Amino acid sequence: MSGGGRLPDFLIIGAARSGTTALYSQMRQAPDIFMPALKEPNFFSYEGEALTCQGPGAEYINSSITEVDAYRALFAKAPGGAICGEASPLYLYAPRAPERILHHVPKVRMIVVLRNPIEQAFSHFLYATRHRIESETDFLRVLDQEEARLRAGWQPLFGYSSFPRYGEQLARYFRLFPRESFLIRRYEAFRNTPDAVLRDALAFVGANPDFQPVQTEGVNAGGTPRNRAFQDFLMRPNPITGAIGLVVPRETRWKIRDWLAGFNTRRGLEMPDAARAILIERLRDDIGRLSDILGEDFSDWLM
Repeated sequence: MSGGGRLPDFLIIGAARSGTTALYSQMRQAPDIFMPALKEPNFFSYEGEALTCQGPGAEYINSSITEVDAYRALFAKAPGGAICGEASPLYLYAPRAPERILHHVPKVRMIVVLRNPIEQAFSHFLYATRHRIESETDFLRVLDQEEARLRAGWQPLFGYSSFPRYGEQLARYFRLFPRESFLIRRYEAFRNTPDAVLRDALAFVGANPDFQPVQTEGVNAGGTPRNRAFQDFLMRPNPITGAIGLVVPRETRWKIRDWLAGFNTRRGLEMPDAARAILIERLRDDIGRLSDILGEDFSDWLM
C-alpha cells in the first residue's frame, strides 16, 4: 500500500439498478458513518489501468479513480472514529475487483442488493435512455447489439444481459472472502421494507441501527424522455451547462439536472415479452448457479 490515510471499512458493491444509490444516500446521513460525496469512484474495478473506454457515456469509466493515493484522499475528511464506506456497484461486475479488495482491505464488509436480473437489465436500459447514453429506443435491438458493442470497447452497462450475472460474480468473491464478509439482501426487500434493510446494513457495518435518515424517494430512477432534445440539453455537455459548471458545484448541479430530467421522463414502460424471453434464456443458468451458491431459491425470477 502507498501513502497514508484511511481506506473504507465497508463497501456497497452492487448490484447496479438495485437501490444502491438510495442506500448510499441513507447510510451517509448516519452520524457515525463517513461516505464521500463522490459515489462510484470504481477504484477496485480499475486500479492501475489506463482507461480508454469507447462509446457513449465512456467518461463514466474513464473518470474512475485508478491510483490508491487519490482513493485514500476521498476519506481524508473522515472524523476520527468514523466508519468509512463507499458505493461502487461496478465492483460486483468487475472481474479483478475481488482480488484488489482483498489486497487493500481484506477485512472489509461488503453489502450486496440483488435485483431480478431480467428486470435489472430493462431498468439499466431505461436508465441509459433517460440519461441519453443509450441512443436506441428498441430494447430488442440493443440486446441483439450487445456483443458487438462490448467488443468495440463500450462500457459494461451496454452488456445488458451479461452485466447482472450474480452467480458468476459472487462466486469470484466467495473464493476469496468468507461468507460473513457479506450482507446480501434482495431488492424487493429493500423496496418493500426499506427501514428493515437499512437497519440490517447499519448494524452490519457497526453503526447505530436505530438511526432514521431523511428518506430518498425515487433516487436514480429510469425512464424514457418525453422530449429528447431537452434531455440532450440536460445530460450532454454544451456551452450553457459548461458555464453553469464553473460556478455551481457538481453535486448541486447534478441534483438540479436530475430534478429537471424527472419532469421530462415517461415512466411505467413495460418490457416487451420477446425481450423477456431472450433474457430468461440468457440468464437461466446463472440464476440457477446463484441459487446453489446462496442456498436460496431464485426461480421466481424466471416467471
